[in-house]
Amino acid sequence: MKLRLRSFAAMAALAIALTVQPATAAPAAPAGELDAHALQSALDKLTAAGAPAALAEVRVGDKTWSGASGVRDTRTKRPARPGDRYRIASVTKSMVATVVMQLVDEGRLKLDDPVAKRVPGLLPYKETITLRQLLNHTSGVPNYFDQLYSGTGDKELEEMERNRFRYFPSRDLIKMAAGKPLVSPPGKEFHYSNTNYLILGLVVERTTGRPLATELEKRVFRPAGMKDTSYPVVNPYLTGPHVNGYHLVEGRPLRDVTDYTPSVWGAAAGAVSTNADLNRFFRALSDGTLLSPARWAEMREFTVAPYALGVVPGGDLCPARPGEYLWGNTGNGFGYRTMTFSSPDGRRQLSFSWTLSVSEVDGPPAVSKAVNDLVMAAVGATCPS
Repeated sequence: MKLRLRSFAAMAALAIALTVQPATAAPAAPAGELDAHALQSALDKLTAAGAPAALAEVRVGDKTWSGASGVRDTRTKRPARPGDRYRIASVTKSMVATVVMQLVDEGRLKLDDPVAKRVPGLLPYKETITLRQLLNHTSGVPNYFDQLYSGTGDKELEEMERNRFRYFPSRDLIKMAAGKPLVSPPGKEFHYSNTNYLILGLVVERTTGRPLATELEKRVFRPAGMKDTSYPVVNPYLTGPHVNGYHLVEGRPLRDVTDYTPSVWGAAAGAVSTNADLNRFFRALSDGTLLSPARWAEMREFTVAPYALGVVPGGDLCPARPGEYLWGNTGNGFGYRTMTFSSPDGRRQLSFSWTLSVSEVDGPPAVSKAVNDLVMAAVGATCPS
C-alpha cells in the first residue's frame, strides 16, 4: 500500500496545475465576498463523484465560508457538517515540525544536529543523519509503512484488519525500517518516509522530557486556538461530531476504516482535527503566534524537492508577489484525504477533506477531477476581484 506516496504525487501535480493563468480560475465573487454557491457546488461534485463526505473552509481576511456535502456515516445517512472532525494524516507532520522549530528557536536543538546526538543508538547507520534531513525527507531512512502494509487488493484489506487495533510503539516501527539499508545517502535525494517523523517525535520527547501529545497541546493546539484538535496515541475511536472514513479497493464495496489504533501513524500522521482548526494552525504559523518570522521563513526553504521543513508549496492563482507560493500540506490516511494551503501571510486560506482513501491509483477519475475543480474554485475564491 503506497497511500502517502501517491498523495505527495497528487500534491506535486496540484502545484503545477495552479500555475495556470488567473484567467482560467473561477470568476471572482463581488469584492469582500466569497462565492458560496460556487464553493458548495464544487463540494457537491466531489460527493457526487463517489466520496461519502466532503468538508471545506475557505477564508480571506475576516471573511470565512465553510461547507459540507454528503453523509457522516453511509449506514445512518446522517448529514455531514462543516465542523466535523476527521483524521488529518500527514498534515500532522507540519505540527510536529513546528514543535521542532520552536525548540530550535529556544536554542535547545539545531537543525543540523545528528540524530545520534539527540537519540543515541536509535539508528544503526554509520552515515550522519540530521534533523533537517528528517524534516525534508532527505535522510534516506526507509519507510516502515511500506513494510507493514505491502499488499494490494484483498491482501491489503487483510493487513488493515489484522493491524487495526494493534498498538505499535514508535521505536518498534523505527527498528523495522532501520533493518533495511538506507534508500539513498543522507541529504542527496528526496524519499518520502513516515519513519522520519517518528524519529522526530522521539527527539521532541527526549529533548523536553514530556510526551509528544503534551508538547503538541501546550505548544501548538492551545496557543493557536485549536479546540477541536487532538493527538490520540492509543484510543482507536473518534470522539465528538466526526465523519467516518472509507477505503476503496477496486471491485470491493467501501470499507469503513474509521476506527483503528493511531499508533500505526504516530508523529507521522496521527492527529485529528477540523478544517477550521487547520486554518487556525497555519494562520498562527504566519502571524508569529507559533514561530518567529525568521524561523517561519526557514521552515519554507526547500532544495532537493518541493518539500520544505514539514510544509509543502502549492501554486497560486493570484500571488501577492511573482513566484510566491501557497504553503501547507496534504494528508492521505486510512479513509481520509486532506489538503490545506495558506498564503505566506495567512490572509488567504483553504482547507478541505473528503472521506475516501484508495491505493494503487489516485482514485476514480471522477473523484480526481472533482478534487481539482474544488482546488481551483477554492483558490480562485480567495483572489481579489
